[in-house]
Order: sequence, then C-alpha cells, then structure tokens
Amino acid sequence: MTSKLINFITIEKERFEDECVKFIKNVITDSINSRNIATIGLSGGSTPKPIYEMLGNDSSIDWTKVYFFAVDERYIDKSSKDSIYDLISKSVFKNRENLLVDHFITPNTSLPLKECIETYSNDLKKLIEKSNGSPDLVTLGMGEDGHIASIFPNSPKSPLDETDLVYHTTTERFAIFDRITTNINFLASSKNKVFFMSGSSKKKVWDEMESSQINVSRWPAHKIISSGNTNVFYRE
Repeated sequence: MTSKLINFITIEKERFEDECVKFIKNVITDSINSRNIATIGLSGGSTPKPIYEMLGNDSSIDWTKVYFFAVDERYIDKSSKDSIYDLISKSVFKNRENLLVDHFITPNTSLPLKECIETYSNDLKKLIEKSNGSPDLVTLGMGEDGHIASIFPNSPKSPLDETDLVYHTTTERFAIFDRITTNINFLASSKNKVFFMSGSSKKKVWDEMESSQINVSRWPAHKIISSGNTNVFYRE
C-alpha cells in the first residue's frame, strides 16, 4: 500500500522519547487552543512506557483540560502490573492522582465482562461527544503478529464489520486470553494517529505489512494508515 499516507520518522535512540512527547504535547496544545479540551487514547507496551512517564512529568500542560482513555485493556484486575490502567496510572497520572478518576476513562474490569464492555462504551461515547465526535490522538503499537490494540489478525469476523464501539476479543498467542478493545473504525476516525515502534524485528513486520495488498483482517494497521494523518516514530 502507498506510504504517502504515513509520516515515517526514524529517530536516534537518545532523542526518541523527547520527540514522541513533543508530538503528543503539540496535539494536546492545539486541541486545547481550538476546543478547550484534548482527548487522547493510549495503548500499552514497553516502548511507550518511558514516553508516558516523561509526558507525565511535564508541568507546562493544563492537565485539567486533558482526558485520556484506554485504546484497549486486558480483562484482569486493574491493579495487575499487566493492565494498561496500571501503566497509565503510574506514569501519566503519577504526579496528578487527583485527576485519575475523572480524566482517565478505562474499562471497569471488576464488573462482569458484558457489563464492563457496555459501561466502558457508554463512558467513552460521553467523552468523545465533547471532542466533536472523534479523539484528537490515539497512540498505537503493532505486535510481531500484526495486531494493534487488542484487534488480532485473521479473526473470524473482519474488524471492519465490528459495529460496537467496544467489544470482546480473545487471543491464544499471549498470556491473557480475554481482551477489551475499541473498534478499528473508531481508532481510524481519530484526528491524529501515532505508532511508537522500536527494534529491527518490529520494523521487519511493519515493512511486510506496508508492502502487502490491503487486507484489514490480516493487517488491521491498513485501516489506520488509509485514514490518513498517521505518524510512525521508529527507534532502531
């Protein structure tokens, strides 16, 4: 597929987190200046962790006007070190615990799965209504199997056919079987998309995805890229 829809940036190791934070901060600043609110979707992983930590240390942002949500989540106790809630609460919100409840919209995994999904979907819809119907930014990664968020390749149902804003997925590739994810069309609707990527093995998979014919079932990232305004920050 064409690379004209992507802004692919290779960054030196020493500058990687700085440049990623600068990008997120610019989106936040522009959104607050234009609509007095910024809505940012965050995904998990080892690569974005230091980025989120650095972002959380920035005192120049008006954090009372920034709202975050989980792009996906593992259906486990939120206190687990494997949850995205744990990652975000200890990085972005480490210095502002008083804002955590109201400014980080995330699945309540203590609820039964169906109720958890329905509640999160309703909470997310209310947030997005404040942002002209779409997020300002979603941060993403792509696994070596090609998954993004908790949208896994070659599922029985194409991601494009999922109509629910939030839904249940499963994976046997990773330790935690049950997942909750926002859908691909919602992610693609974000005003800005950014992939954080580190290492040659991830780059190899990315190149394979980019050189493939468009197939969203195999490569969910194809939908994100084709929607435009997609950036990739890559560290070798």
